[in-house]
Amino acid sequence: SRPFRLQAATPTEVTGVNQEILLIPTVSGYRDKDTLKVVYTTDYPSDTPLRPIGFRQENIVSISVFSEEVREAFKRVDSERAGEEAAKEKAAKDQLVKAITELVTVVQAAQR
Repeated sequence: SRPFRLQAATPTEVTGVNQEILLIPTVSGYRDKDTLKVVYTTDYPSDTPLRPIGFRQENIVSISVFSEEVREAFKRVDSERAGEEAAKEKAAKDQLVKAITELVTVVQAAQR
């Protein structure tokens, strides 16, 4: 898996001696190696003060803004897709049971 961390950022120096930024974690997780889907593992409590974590800018490959609204939208879409998949699976199972039942009826009638 590809580790990542989503965080609220408090930048320090953009240019200067240490060129580090401090981040206060709000949520963390990883990206699934096969699907590349983001999997959240930890929501850090907002009422508990956390120590900032320093990162050297040269070690940061990319960074983007985290949006709770976007996260919730993805959760809704995932939930809807899961519901659709479950409905399709149930319909396929029901169709299979019906076909097997009809086949058993035909075989039993032929044996009489």
